[in-house]
Amino acid sequence: MVKLKENEEFSEEESKTVEFKAHDRLGFTQMTVREIDERLFQPSSRTICAFLNINRTCDLYLGIKDDGTVIGHHMFRPQMEHFKQALDLLLEEKFDPPVDKYRYAVNFIEVEAANRHVVYSDTPGLTIKQKHKLLEQPNVCWCEREITDHKRNKKYPPLYIIHVKINKWDAFKDSQGFKVWPYFTTEEGKCYKRYNASNHELTQGQVIEETKIDLQLNSVL
Repeated sequence: MVKLKENEEFSEEESKTVEFKAHDRLGFTQMTVREIDERLFQPSSRTICAFLNINRTCDLYLGIKDDGTVIGHHMFRPQMEHFKQALDLLLEEKFDPPVDKYRYAVNFIEVEAANRHVVYSDTPGLTIKQKHKLLEQPNVCWCEREITDHKRNKKYPPLYIIHVKINKWDAFKDSQGFKVWPYFTTEEGKCYKRYNASNHELTQGQVIEETKIDLQLNSVL
């Protein structure tokens, strides 16, 4: 795979199964009051929900602008682990029904930084186990503060695109006994589905109608 470079254009475009987001906020609990009040952006949970509800293999890339420009996120290993823990918490405890592990995966794609030196070694004052990871808080997390401190000292961590892959429902792997794939709701209690390259909120009545259509299209009935 060709290494991605900062400020260059990504090879894919947004579509029904591909979404770009510049930020790395998974849900509303990770957003600041200003970000929510001013509607600066939408959390990724809505896109993840919309992808799950079309029951196709989908790709969410965090660290790419809407126009396809690669920007990435500065991350050391603790930030990667924190993101994965936050994703597990969101999908397994905040979504309804809970999302099985096989339905999603996350990996980090390194980006070649432009015009600055990156530092690959993190030297925290405490071990990762000693640091309390507060996954839901209104303030900036300790791991984000560490990244800010490194940048202030011109010691830039490596850049990565966060790639969240959503997999199709599998009756043989389903842990909850569903006979057909379920429709999910987010931490807001709202249901979204993907149409073309955008997310649309569904009412309860629309979920019922969409389920009937899905069953007919896939010859389940």
